[in-house]
Amino acid sequence: MTVPPSSSSSAKTAQEIKSLLQQLRKSSRQRKKKRSGSSSNTNTAIDRDDALRLEKLRKIFAGLVERQEFDLNANSNAAGTDGDVGGKLSQWKAWLATQHEAFVGYLIEGILDGRTTALRTFCGVLASSPVDIVGLTSNKTSDDDANAKKQSKMISERLLNKLLEAVAKSRSCLEIATSEKTQEGSVREEAELLFSTEEPTLALLETEFLRPHRDAQYFVYKGMHQIALDLLAGLERLRKKKKEDESSGAMMILLAEKNVGIVAENLCRLLMMMDYVPKKQSDLEDEAGFLFPPPVLAENGDNNDDDDNDAMEEKDSDSDDSSEESDSSEEEEEEASNKKRKLTGGNNSNKRSKKTKLITWQQPYKHRHAHQEAWLSVLRLPNLPSRTQRRVLQHLSTYVLTICPSPLRFAEYFTRSFRGGVVNVTAEGSDTSSTTSNTHNNNSLTAILSLHGLFILMLNHQLEYPQFYNSLYTLLHPRILYTKHRTRFLRLLSQSLLSNSMLPAYVVASFCKKLCRMALSGPPSGGLFVLALVSNLLRKHGECACLIHRKSNIINGEGGMEDVFVEEVDDLVKTRALESSLWELTALEKHYHPAISTLAKSIGTEDDATTPMHDMEDFMVHTYKSLFEQEKKRLGSTSVANSGGGGAKKKKGASRVSLTFVEPEGLFTKDDVFADFF
Repeated sequence: MTVPPSSSSSAKTAQEIKSLLQQLRKSSRQRKKKRSGSSSNTNTAIDRDDALRLEKLRKIFAGLVERQEFDLNANSNAAGTDGDVGGKLSQWKAWLATQHEAFVGYLIEGILDGRTTALRTFCGVLASSPVDIVGLTSNKTSDDDANAKKQSKMISERLLNKLLEAVAKSRSCLEIATSEKTQEGSVREEAELLFSTEEPTLALLETEFLRPHRDAQYFVYKGMHQIALDLLAGLERLRKKKKEDESSGAMMILLAEKNVGIVAENLCRLLMMMDYVPKKQSDLEDEAGFLFPPPVLAENGDNNDDDDNDAMEEKDSDSDDSSEESDSSEEEEEEASNKKRKLTGGNNSNKRSKKTKLITWQQPYKHRHAHQEAWLSVLRLPNLPSRTQRRVLQHLSTYVLTICPSPLRFAEYFTRSFRGGVVNVTAEGSDTSSTTSNTHNNNSLTAILSLHGLFILMLNHQLEYPQFYNSLYTLLHPRILYTKHRTRFLRLLSQSLLSNSMLPAYVVASFCKKLCRMALSGPPSGGLFVLALVSNLLRKHGECACLIHRKSNIINGEGGMEDVFVEEVDDLVKTRALESSLWELTALEKHYHPAISTLAKSIGTEDDATTPMHDMEDFMVHTYKSLFEQEKKRLGSTSVANSGGGGAKKKKGASRVSLTFVEPEGLFTKDDVFADFF
């Protein structure tokens, strides 16, 4: 039975809560009036005073919760108790619940304004205001009642979801989305600035609240999943409303989708920070890693709670069955018997194995599943900015796919991202402006990262994606050899072509033909990689040797071979590459770079018994600068120059490369009309 609080203490507490909330309400009105033209000193003073008031309110409500005068459980605040004379205790709890909602509202307002003090206070509210675990049954005795009550608490999901919504829906970001500016450059610069200023808020939440607490991580995953589903449901309602009102419905949907894109970006950034999902049970055994220690429930009877498998999981604590204990023989090793006695606690009698129930957030599989569902629901949100989408694609391939229970469920997102990147690249046409070039690089990187994720699913998780090599073929363009992410693409290209020895001949021939065409107009660094890859492919797939051994019909300098290769199509079946030849190798034999010329001449003449395959990693690191430096070092270490008529040799590395045959005497030559003026 809960003892009603004394009238004097209640009146004092109520007066203090009213005073603090009234001051917060006044500060909020002042902040709204001065937001446009206030001085930074005034805002700093108001923020500092509000931070003290919010922290004082947190301590007041934490004390009320500790004295059991206030409970975040809605039922306990609404219903009466045995000692509730005249309903006074219920009225007191109901009033406290109303004031607590107002207090939480000011915390949310502070988080939306980007004040980290409000975020810290909200985290303190979550830590000091737990709720009861619903449906928990404990076998604790009366002596352990206090400890059992302490371990039967959990984080308030309602408050945690409000915190997540406030962090994701930043006021400044929403102002960008609803801005009436039409100049794309100014909006982009402002958005980039806000993107960098919002990062401390997410970093603070992750480092001080999420990283140390495993239970908080689990409920954050669930909260993100629910927030994303609510946003999708809201968009669906707006689309239905658009059918009724065509004039204003389209504008409302466009504005809502922009705001949803900002929320999706913040949720993705927070998920990418949380790269410590538990993989095994030992990661969750430390009680210090929980904000509220989970209860330990043990059952020795015949109870069989099959209906509670979604909330709890039974784990056998004994690794040996009783029948195995009775079958132990004298020939067993002493080490095995010691290990057995240790596992059974030194008791060899036949006893029923003890079973331990685990709360949901004590199970690694539940964490991984919640993490996966959070990602899948957030990735369904529209208008995710491209800068974040590229980071997400890379994070999915390197981390999420390695821990999630069902990696194949991400195939749809990778496919959708690839199609969006390819469509944007194709729509740009042949525009060579710097803005279009940067956009092309970003879109091609999105397509590359998407294909890399699909390749991992095919390689490690048996994904069937017949259009993979057609999709990879569409990215082959000389421009990609000049981009800064060329190494990532070249590695994907070599891995996908060389790791599969069962590729059809027409696929290998199409890639060899297209790559050689790229080498004709690409940089020397890209040409070296292409020739090494083509050499490995031709040696690995002997059925494609006809590409370099096909003869042309030239009689008296007339005739020749028609190149039937169709470069414009993206379907590998229709390229007719096997009917063509690699005449591009003959052209590359006359390349100005000696390494390319030598490598082109060697293709088709290698001895498989003595010549190893090219290591593609050595050719990926080449750039124009690295080739220049390599050639300069080679000339400096091998060149020998004669000094005068004595033929004396200069020291190693001291040679000089001549830039001209005749030393110039002026800016212009003697026969130039301007020679006399300078």
